[in-house]
Amino acid sequence: MAQKTSTGLVTKTAALKHFKKVDPILFGKTKTLHASLPTMLSGKRTNAALLNALISIVISQQLGVAAADTIFMRAKRASGGTFTPASILATSATTYATAGLSGAKIKTIQSIAKAITNGTLNLTRLRKLPESETAERLLAVWGLGPWSVDMFMLFALGKSDVFSPGDLGLIRAMETLYDIPKKASREIFVAKARTWSPHRTYACLLLWRSRDAMPKELSKGRHR
Repeated sequence: MAQKTSTGLVTKTAALKHFKKVDPILFGKTKTLHASLPTMLSGKRTNAALLNALISIVISQQLGVAAADTIFMRAKRASGGTFTPASILATSATTYATAGLSGAKIKTIQSIAKAITNGTLNLTRLRKLPESETAERLLAVWGLGPWSVDMFMLFALGKSDVFSPGDLGLIRAMETLYDIPKKASREIFVAKARTWSPHRTYACLLLWRSRDAMPKELSKGRHR
C-alpha cells in the first residue's frame, strides 16, 4: 500500500520532482540512478513479518551479512522455528547465547517481545503513525537505538520521510556529493536532509545507490 503525505501520494515521480526543485545537485548527480528507485514505497503488512524484520535488524548490528544470516537462523531455530513474542520469552538467554547472540541483543529481543505482549508496542499500528511518533514508541523499547529504528522505518515499515544521520554510508555519500569535509557537524547533514522532506527515504535510497552502499542485509528483506 502506497503512503500519503499532506502533499499527496508518495511516489518516485513526486520525490524526483521535489528533488529537482529543492536540490538540483542531488537530482542531477544521481540522474543515472533514478530508474533504479521503486515506483512506490511499501512496507511489510503483518505483525509476524514486522517482528522478523525488527529482530533481523537487531541481530545485524555490527555484523557482516553472512554472520548475521547464520546467527539469525540459529536464533530462529532456537525459538522453535519461528519468532513470536511467546516463543522468544520461552527461550532462555543461555540458548540464545549458544546461537551466537550477545547479551545486549538477547535483552533487546526479549524487551521487544515483552513490549508486544503487554500491549505497549503494536508493530502493525506503527504503519499508520507519523515518523516522529513511530520513532518515539520504538526508542522506548530497551536496546533499540536511533539507527535500528531508522532502518526499521525505512525497510520494514516503508516510511517515506526517514533520514538516518547515524548511517555512515549516507554520511559518506553526502560528503562526496556536496563536498562536505569529513568530521563536519551532524547538524549540517540533518539540515540538508530537511530540504528533502517529505521524501527523505527516497533521498536515502539515491545516496546509498550512489556509493553502492545500500545496507544489503536489510534491503533484500532476507528475513520474512
